[in-house]
Amino acid sequence: MTFEAIHDLVGRTIGRSPDQVAVETPQGALGYAELDARAAHVADALKAAGAGAGAFVPVLVRDRRDLVAAVLGILRIGGVFVPLDLAAPPTRLRATLLEVAPEWAVVGSPADPAALQALSEAAPTARTVTAGPAASPGVRREHHRSGADDPAYVFFTSGTTGRPKGIVGRLGSIAPYIRWETGLLGVEPGWRVSQLVSPSFDAVLRDLFVPLTTGGTIVVPPPETVLDPAALARWTDEERIDLVHTVPSLFRGLVSAAIAGDRTLGSLRWVALSGERLATSDAELLFGRYGDRIRLLNLYGPSETTMTKTFHVVTRQDLARPSIPVGRPIPDAEVLLVDEHGRPAEPGTVGEIHLRTPHRSLGYHGHPRETARAFVPHPVTGDRTDLVYRTGDYGRLLDDGALEFLGRKDHQVKIGGVRVELEGVECVLRDHPAVADAAVVAVEEAGAAHLRAYLELRDAPAGAAPEAFDRELRGYLRERLPDSAVPARFVPLAELPRTLSGKIDRRALPAPSPRAADRTAGEPPRTTTERTVAVLWLRTLPVSGAGRDDDFFASGGTSLLVVSLLALVNQTFAVTVPLRDFLLSPTVAGLAAAVEKELLAADAPLDDLFAIQGPDLR
Repeated sequence: MTFEAIHDLVGRTIGRSPDQVAVETPQGALGYAELDARAAHVADALKAAGAGAGAFVPVLVRDRRDLVAAVLGILRIGGVFVPLDLAAPPTRLRATLLEVAPEWAVVGSPADPAALQALSEAAPTARTVTAGPAASPGVRREHHRSGADDPAYVFFTSGTTGRPKGIVGRLGSIAPYIRWETGLLGVEPGWRVSQLVSPSFDAVLRDLFVPLTTGGTIVVPPPETVLDPAALARWTDEERIDLVHTVPSLFRGLVSAAIAGDRTLGSLRWVALSGERLATSDAELLFGRYGDRIRLLNLYGPSETTMTKTFHVVTRQDLARPSIPVGRPIPDAEVLLVDEHGRPAEPGTVGEIHLRTPHRSLGYHGHPRETARAFVPHPVTGDRTDLVYRTGDYGRLLDDGALEFLGRKDHQVKIGGVRVELEGVECVLRDHPAVADAAVVAVEEAGAAHLRAYLELRDAPAGAAPEAFDRELRGYLRERLPDSAVPARFVPLAELPRTLSGKIDRRALPAPSPRAADRTAGEPPRTTTERTVAVLWLRTLPVSGAGRDDDFFASGGTSLLVVSLLALVNQTFAVTVPLRDFLLSPTVAGLAAAVEKELLAADAPLDDLFAIQGPDLR
């Protein structure tokens, strides 16, 4: 197929539908003609500031109208957009900017103080351009003539050293994927597509370009809505959303809250899921309430190969499988399973997943050795001109030819759809003055994945870490790492187990014993509602006991685990507790009070609450 740049596809939509709403946000709506003018303003301002083809340009905005205008404007001059999340910890934001060393940046109008602070510390000489409306229409200039192999964007993942690692996207790889997805789903003009993902993850490309190339509308919820299952279900319903891209953990909360709130989700046609394993129980929940009207698309593929590279349309028949497959390759992609000897894996046996595609990324910014380790010659032919991406994931082909994902082979995991390098978390832990060494592992309990950190402390006794130190260490990490990369549990050891060669022996890391603080965690729950909430609390958090005044976040809770907890609450009590009510008092007692408030509002008798079987909470 002849190369056509993704921003040129958007340009065709602008020409066809200038008056259609392109982006709808809490701050206001933006039509396609207005979007075109804003993008032209960004492009002209960057050119006037000396930016051109190949320039790395961070985008530091909160308003998604500014994000879309900035992305299009940067592409029009042949630049490389680097979208960053201003909600990220300041230390990580600065580290990301240091990695690209920008000479230019796009900021919002007005510029966000966090963006200006990060720029002043990491790139003090960078020239800033605002993404807001232009003061005057200006003169329309010719776009840069782009090539398929031009770099287009950089998205960052955590690196093994604790420093962010940038994946450089190839311009010619975006449009083929977007064409494929819009064709498969039957996206048409007027579709309303949710924008839930952080701008710093490559899944945002689907959120933006699926609607913008078809005459649809990007619809952005208020920021506090995404992690509030009740609010997200209400917003999806009331805003008549046709398509949602999200991770299974958020999908679980959305569906649970929609069912509890008796939401019809009448406009929703498709939910496209990626980033985590899709549990059969989550699909069963959707089918049980909404039948086959809302369709599920399960996607798989790392950022290195441009968004995703395999797909599976989930059906009721999949509910009988042990796990829902990630399916078959999209056009122009090929899945290779390789055994431990480097040979093709036999049908039905486990092998490492290699992905072959002409639409891969350009590798890691500033890390040629890591790029060479990841993009390797074809493992069967040995052809050095035929590179494939070695995913580090294991899988096998099922009897019907669908690919089943089985997990990672190395020290890299996904938590809530965010890729986390365990070695990177360990590096940050070792930088803490009280930590001599650390080993971080991923565990999955009650369907929720989280990290557990084993610590060898300096001049500290073995056993449970003091609660104050636990909180201090968690705060230290939250300043430097994404929320998903902060361990939910710290396990202090006298010394970490090691092999004869001196390396940490991860297989010998002990299962953590219940913490004394867990068993005697303050006053026990008093009422039936509190006891029921406490059981749900234990199903969500890596603790063995729950006192009525225990703080959720001090007990290892994260923003995504909040979604899991509220989803369980929705299913159990058939009410929807707003996130803001939980955050006012994130304790067992506080959540129980919020539940009872909703039950009373719904005129549900509290006596009818059934006791949930669970561990002894005394």
